[in-house]
Amino acid sequence: MAAELIKPKLKNWDAERIALLDMILMRMGVCELLFFETIPTKVTINEYIDLAKDYSTAQSGQFVNGILDNIHKELTESGKIQKVNFNASNNKKK
Repeated sequence: MAAELIKPKLKNWDAERIALLDMILMRMGVCELLFFETIPTKVTINEYIDLAKDYSTAQSGQFVNGILDNIHKELTESGKIQKVNFNASNNKKK
């Protein structure tokens, strides 16, 4: 599913020419956006930007940022991102 969201965003890029680590990070980021309901989207995107900067190519941070931000906007507009305010949910239990 993540690859299906990433590939259309790679406008002038051939998916096979993108650094493997960048693709892995973007796929993990998309999964975290979709399925980890207590992790805020901004935290997810920033974490994967930092990982790309630290462990991939010099341009990877900007590239991963652009793709994940674009996917985030698309998923938000389509109502596919459902986040829970972890602190609010814990306060209700008390």
